[in-house]
Amino acid sequence: MRSKKLSIIVVLAALAAILLVPMAGAAAPNGANEQTMVVQAPLGLRLRSGTSLVEPVLLALRNGEKVTVIGEPVWNQGIRWSNVRVTRWGVTTTGWAASAYLANYPGYDEPFGHFSNGPGCKVIAPAGLRLRTAPTLSGWIGRIVPYGTVLVPTGEATVAADGWTWQNLYINDVSLWGAREFLECSEVVPPVSK
Repeated sequence: MRSKKLSIIVVLAALAAILLVPMAGAAAPNGANEQTMVVQAPLGLRLRSGTSLVEPVLLALRNGEKVTVIGEPVWNQGIRWSNVRVTRWGVTTTGWAASAYLANYPGYDEPFGHFSNGPGCKVIAPAGLRLRTAPTLSGWIGRIVPYGTVLVPTGEATVAADGWTWQNLYINDVSLWGAREFLECSEVVPPVSK
């Protein structure tokens, strides 16, 4: 009697799972604006709750994982953000990810704003740039920013150390140092040896 009830429960659970999986992957009403893309980030890609590097991380997307891009991209902090939906284990999560790490990314279209009208430095490192608290490789990593991020220089002179030229940059009102070799800057500040 007990094994018969257990068998019925297992069968009902299996049927419920079969019925719920297609509903989890159902397209949104505006499915015409959706596109399937592949994550191209060897270290993974953070899916955030909003279009900012300080927004909470909802999920870490895996390299090679397929995602659905919803609607049009949004520019914030010099980064092109895509609204992304991903389904794992029957659970759908929607958030924002840097477009530069999605396959089929059409390239970097410079946003209107401070970079085109004044000093600015665009990250050109394909895997992102580590921003450090000091102009040296031993400086603590304060933030990693993705390709295409536009940062504002502080105006402080660059520093040559550890075989790199270090540029002082603002991100979220904090100044950090990034290797100038991985930046495309609109104004060049001469280096000071250290």
